[in-house]
Amino acid sequence: MASSMADITVYNMPTSPPNYDKVGVFYIAFCITWTTLLITGMVFCWFNRRIPILRVRGISLSFAAIALLHVYWILGQLVYPIGATLPTVLAYDIQYFGMGVYFPLGIALFQASNLRFLHVAKMQKQFIHPELRAERRCNGGNSSLLCRLRNMDYMKRTMIFISIGMVLQFIITVAMWLACKKYHPTYGIPGTESQGATVVEQVVYLGRGWEWWQSVLWQVIWTWIAAPILIWKAWGIRDTMGWRTQTIACCVSGLHATPMFMAATYAPAFAKVNAYFSQSQWIDISIMMWEIFTVFVPVFQVIRLWTLNKNIKNSITKRSSSSMSTFINPPPSPDWRNTSTSTLAEKGQSVESIHEFMGDRLYTLEALEHVLSKNPGELQEFAALSDFSGENIAFLSEVASLRARWPAVLDDQNKLDAFNQALRIYADFVSPQDAEFPLNISSQSLKQLQAVFEKPARILFGEKADTNPIAPFISETFTPASQEFSGVQYTGDVPSGFDITIFNNVEEHIKDLVLTNTWVKFVDSMRRRSTDTERSDFMGVSENS
Repeated sequence: MASSMADITVYNMPTSPPNYDKVGVFYIAFCITWTTLLITGMVFCWFNRRIPILRVRGISLSFAAIALLHVYWILGQLVYPIGATLPTVLAYDIQYFGMGVYFPLGIALFQASNLRFLHVAKMQKQFIHPELRAERRCNGGNSSLLCRLRNMDYMKRTMIFISIGMVLQFIITVAMWLACKKYHPTYGIPGTESQGATVVEQVVYLGRGWEWWQSVLWQVIWTWIAAPILIWKAWGIRDTMGWRTQTIACCVSGLHATPMFMAATYAPAFAKVNAYFSQSQWIDISIMMWEIFTVFVPVFQVIRLWTLNKNIKNSITKRSSSSMSTFINPPPSPDWRNTSTSTLAEKGQSVESIHEFMGDRLYTLEALEHVLSKNPGELQEFAALSDFSGENIAFLSEVASLRARWPAVLDDQNKLDAFNQALRIYADFVSPQDAEFPLNISSQSLKQLQAVFEKPARILFGEKADTNPIAPFISETFTPASQEFSGVQYTGDVPSGFDITIFNNVEEHIKDLVLTNTWVKFVDSMRRRSTDTERSDFMGVSENS
């Protein structure tokens, strides 16, 4: 019996039955419950992906990363209940390739989706700084591989670098596994055999060694080099959709994973913990946090947006009907359009009464249209820098300009000039091929505009690769079609469907979108600033008195 026990190694060690004690049942139940909730949340977000706070994120990339990472998470939860049912070496082979290939691919895709936040924030600045609409960074066309790479779409270029890194990672992982004899004693580099006088020592050695460090190095690069850089770049961005908070939170929540994994692997004090909580589950904590901020927080934001939109629309209907006469025949009190809050304060109005006074008028379509017609600059800046929807305000301004410049006498030349202006609006804001930030409109409205503008647009701007409607805004260059061909005019026949009402349906839809999203946030932001200013003035007056 003693000799037979001495002959047992990690290669012939018998398997054990499943561990279905209370801890094992908890892990299985938790795994099923969390996975069900995650899939439900992802499906919910996917069916609502056209909502602005989801559309701008490009959830297809982040969800692909989450899907990969969650499979690794599931394996970690099953280590305690069923890990011992597998042959020991096979179990460590699965963990080794999971950490060496599967997990790095997931985390690379996830960090690429986080980089998208910086890219969108950078591109939105063009709506308040037109000088950013520069020419391509490389003007050599397709003359060199480097030039083509620099002119490539942002996400396509990012995926190329990730693919190259993953190919190298895969090659290194497989090469190290083939070289290490402890996973297959019949071949490999001499000196890499299994070590340990007992089976327990041999099992411990399977989870350690030089072959694991390439995976650890990959994790360190992403979580301790790339993530802090991303946090530093994102710190000064203030958006209204929680994307910055989500990005920073995901970066921070991954910092503990590698150090804790290493401590659990090499520190003897963790042996008792490892019996119930495997080393890979320290990484699983990060994965869960990423899933919370990438899936469940957006779900909560969408539901909150629905509730807010419902309340705002009800409030707009009520205020519009009750205060229409106020807009037509204003009362003797100061008009909010011409009177600052500080002037009202000087007349004895409290901050709360000012907000009540202003609130009767601000959450209406009339107030939005007044700002758009008189001074859209501040709204444009807020939409671009905070709401990442600068294209909506810019489109409304351009359509208003088109309508204002519409010729009184519509002869052939005037109609052609008006069509050229409308064609550039279509290319800059509607066309999936030409627009950097295509408007969020229905497919029916898009088809109606394409029927009028698409053929002239292709004649004027040429054929381009289609933009992914699920993940737009991925072009790295800041050169809209209308600027790239600024000196070129369309000289063909004007389509019969073109008239001054061509953008009416889209304009109405975008106004409604702005009114129930960006405008509400903009008003709330202005009211908070007003409150802070009034309180500062009040404190200053109190101190002086």
